[in-house]
Amino acid sequence: MRAKRSVVFLVIGLLVLGACRAAPSEAPSPTVAAIKTGVGVEGLTIKLAEITPLTGTVAIIGKPLTRGHEVYFKYVNDVLGGIGKNLPKEQRYKVELVTVDSQYLPDVHVQQYNAVKDKVLAIAQSLGTPQTKAILQQIRSDKILTAAASLSADWFKETYVVPNGAPYIAQIANALQYLKDKGVQPKLGLIYQDDDYGAEGTAGIDYAANALGFTVVARASYKPTDTEFTAQVNTMKQAGADHVILTTTPTPSGRILGAAAALQYAPRWIGNSPAWIGALVGTKDKPSPLVPYMQQNLWVVTDQGCGWANIGPGCEGSKLMQENMAKFAPDQTPDYYFEFGYVQAMGIHAILEKAVEMRDLTRDGLVKAFEATKTIDTAGLRKKLGYGATCQEKVGVTGSTIWKIDTTQPIALAMVADVDSNLAKDYKYC
Repeated sequence: MRAKRSVVFLVIGLLVLGACRAAPSEAPSPTVAAIKTGVGVEGLTIKLAEITPLTGTVAIIGKPLTRGHEVYFKYVNDVLGGIGKNLPKEQRYKVELVTVDSQYLPDVHVQQYNAVKDKVLAIAQSLGTPQTKAILQQIRSDKILTAAASLSADWFKETYVVPNGAPYIAQIANALQYLKDKGVQPKLGLIYQDDDYGAEGTAGIDYAANALGFTVVARASYKPTDTEFTAQVNTMKQAGADHVILTTTPTPSGRILGAAAALQYAPRWIGNSPAWIGALVGTKDKPSPLVPYMQQNLWVVTDQGCGWANIGPGCEGSKLMQENMAKFAPDQTPDYYFEFGYVQAMGIHAILEKAVEMRDLTRDGLVKAFEATKTIDTAGLRKKLGYGATCQEKVGVTGSTIWKIDTTQPIALAMVADVDSNLAKDYKYC
């Protein structure tokens, strides 16, 4: 009996062993490819450059815009744990910003680009249209992704330039279409900066005026270094311009408006977004004497999106931005350019996340990630930004918000209208 039992157990054991051997083996775990890295990535640190005016008259734009970048990437590093949301936290990349002063001078911009280009993965901010155009050929040669802190329509055509919203031309087209829709037949004037930025104003007013049957009665330019604007204002006044586009920056805008008030000339001024900064109204304790004049006569046109006062449903991005500002930059006051920079940083973050997903944090990999990132959802701060491989994809948004001056609002702007006209859409950007 014992022998028979032993045989039975032996047979059962052999059958079980055979079954185990016959069972299909488990598939090996897939090997995750290492993330390729190159210049500007040191260990788990990604270095990005900021080329921006920290001194000079346009520092009032450059400083808050750069602060927007700093706050957003502080949020990415400290709250989100870094770049690479699907990586273990200890493997995520932290962002380090390398900031240099361009003084808003194209030649200095070139010098600063050359000083940082071999140290960084990408240029997270290149502020100014003429400044960015001054390094454009080098950007192409170096194949370095560059985020333009400028709304030139030309960026849509560039492989290595990341745009950041509706262009200046669209701002003018939307504003003039709004006038047309309201039954206004303006006598148009234009005061513009004598450089590539100002050329956007010229292109915008020529295109929109021709399409709408409006007459441009006067034009006047100025150099970025000019401090006196009475001649330009007189040109508008003597020509009878009753609506004047300002393709300017804040300091010239304030001086133009001051000269106009002194000459008792009060057209409807319509500023491209760089024409404005909240500091033009002064402070609560010391308001500018031009506030009543500006309230009566000035509009500013920007990208469409939630204002600082809008933090409800659909504007969650504005709420988070303000929470991050309070946490990481409590001394920062509400500012249009801070928001511009914050939104721009959101776009760079999305491209970096895509590059990690594609396992390639080299410069070539970052460009491929940019091309593969079609839209950026800013949670209401802006309309979805358009990215991609083609000019048509990058045009993305063309809508604008028209604002009037209201010192009770966080950045002294209150909405007049949102406009996303066919006129702005139909411009031949590509």
